[in-house]
Amino acid sequence: MNIKLKDEKEWLIKEYDAEAVKRMSEELGLSPFLARLLAARGISDTESARDFLSTDDFYFHDPYLLEDMDKATKRIKTAIAGKERILIYGDYDVDGISSVAALYLYLTSKGANVCYYIPERVSEGYGLNKDAIDRFSAAHIDLIITVDTGITSVGECAYIKQLGMSIVITDHHECPLELPAEAEAIINPKRPGSRYPFKELAGVGVVFKLICALEEKADISELCDRYLDIVTLGTIADVMPLYGENRRIVAHGLKVLNDENNVGIKALLTEAVPAAPGVPRNITASTIGFAVAPRLNAAGRIGDVKYAAELLITSNKLRAEAIAKELCRLNRERQAIENSILAEAAEKIKTEFDSEKDKVIVLASENWHQGVIGIVASRIVEKYGLPCVLITFSDNTGKGSARSIAGFNINEAFRECKETLLKYGGHELAAGLSIKKECFEDFKKAINDYAFEKITDEMRIAHIYADSEITEEEIDTEHAEMLKILEPFGNSNPAPVFILREALIEDITPIGMNKHLRLSIEKSGKRFTAVYFNKTPEKFGFLQGDTADIAFNLEINEFRGNRTVRLNVRDMKISGITAQYMNRQAKDYLRAIASFAVSKENLPDMQALRAAFIYLRSMAKEEKTTELDVCKAARSLSKEFAISVTPCMLNIMLDIFSEMGLIVSERYSLNEISVGINSINGKINIENSRFLTKLRNSGK
Repeated sequence: MNIKLKDEKEWLIKEYDAEAVKRMSEELGLSPFLARLLAARGISDTESARDFLSTDDFYFHDPYLLEDMDKATKRIKTAIAGKERILIYGDYDVDGISSVAALYLYLTSKGANVCYYIPERVSEGYGLNKDAIDRFSAAHIDLIITVDTGITSVGECAYIKQLGMSIVITDHHECPLELPAEAEAIINPKRPGSRYPFKELAGVGVVFKLICALEEKADISELCDRYLDIVTLGTIADVMPLYGENRRIVAHGLKVLNDENNVGIKALLTEAVPAAPGVPRNITASTIGFAVAPRLNAAGRIGDVKYAAELLITSNKLRAEAIAKELCRLNRERQAIENSILAEAAEKIKTEFDSEKDKVIVLASENWHQGVIGIVASRIVEKYGLPCVLITFSDNTGKGSARSIAGFNINEAFRECKETLLKYGGHELAAGLSIKKECFEDFKKAINDYAFEKITDEMRIAHIYADSEITEEEIDTEHAEMLKILEPFGNSNPAPVFILREALIEDITPIGMNKHLRLSIEKSGKRFTAVYFNKTPEKFGFLQGDTADIAFNLEINEFRGNRTVRLNVRDMKISGITAQYMNRQAKDYLRAIASFAVSKENLPDMQALRAAFIYLRSMAKEEKTTELDVCKAARSLSKEFAISVTPCMLNIMLDIFSEMGLIVSERYSLNEISVGINSINGKINIENSRFLTKLRNSGK
């Protein structure tokens, strides 16, 4: 199995029940367009559709369906009434930070004698630890309430009880076989046998249920207005699925966030997402995921996590503004560290990854920042399509972060390797560990042995899951406006992806300092503007006049009071007339290598050969390899040197260069080839190529 991951994505169009579409359209008064989208997401009966669309109501499950909720509320109320010292113990990610903030704000509003503690990522790591517990005992803490952590802390809970303190655990992570028996209450929707109907709450979602239980007779809408802005931050940042109760939480929470009542959140938004003068800021799930969460996380990754918690709690405007500026500075620093680690990891992959037997990328260093390796692992997974574990060692102990691919549960994989680990925990797609240095090689072998039979090449392929094909007549502001009823978008409820077939590319314009593209698209006389973010002109591979299938999100672009429809491109594939041309080129090349029969347009002359070699040399340093998409490279070469080079001709020239020792190559398919430039002493006469001679003679 080669480490290389193909850039080309597989498109899968969701299936749906046409009868269900008709039924929902008639009974709910939905347009067939919307009913089709619901059915494609598995919502195929009227009741489920009505529930999905009813985000305006305040229906939430009874918090007392969560096991031990009665015990937890009784103990906490006793502590409040008795002025006992309560400590909230959280985690350093956004879910943990927001969990701490929400519960702290609630308990202080009740007059509780409360403080909070968030462990330092590098020196303390995830979860409860003995040194911190000793400090709590010395400070005469009576009750510890964990948020977004604690479910695996069996020994720590026993130690807490031994020191005369009590502990209530609230968590949402997967439960181990043994739960902390010394805890007075354990609230976790994933507890075995739990009666709670919704298992996918974030840690802060579990905290919100605790608040609702403590305020049993309160108006739920009032609690939503007071806390759901913070609850929404953690739910989105922890990438929880946005269906069921989470969908209601986030739908209401976004409304509260747009009121900008929280002083700290408002300050961070102003610093990170400044609004245009006179234009109200529209805070969406994307705003939280891409602008707010990374800055809050930066404090826990490379700074002081208490800044992030203070930001959500403070009512001091000047203090909030100062913290917001510091979080933005930390985020810029985090990005620089991340890029440095990624570059080093990429070099390690070349020398340390064995593509013949390894299916999990496991790398370690003593120089990597522990707070950033999780993000880098995510980027490596995205690039190579394989699970990744990055470990940073300090002295003899390492702490690691892992990210996985769909279908491979990294937390279960760690469980299978637990004899090589000191500690581990997490979710299906993300987990953490600690390990002794002498166990590193044993761990690396154990996890790859486990993964070898479980990870298939199919699992490595990136997919675009399209909701449906769309006609050019449906691409308008009216249909784009309809999509708002499906919001908020996020995990398990992504923005709909549509496919437009055989569209003509009329114009290609680089934007954003050549980092993105703006395209003019035409289909059957209708013209649209499309944007292709993070796609440079060099990597685009399409030319003006090409026909392509386009996978995209349908959006409304507002500029100076004008509202127009826009296509946000997710992926493109050559199609129609252009695809027919490419297929013909592939057949011509196969004919050329089989029988040396080649048309005049595909026979290279010396000008084309010289241009092709110069082009290859510019793309790859000496003895370094570069991956070529032959079709795209032929088009780029033609444009750069103002000559006509077909894909068939470029394939022929690559074979000639290989024959003459100018390059070393490895072919993956007719259109994919790895090329390296050889170091040559003296001159090479291309005219001596036997392949070129046979091709020329065949045409005589």
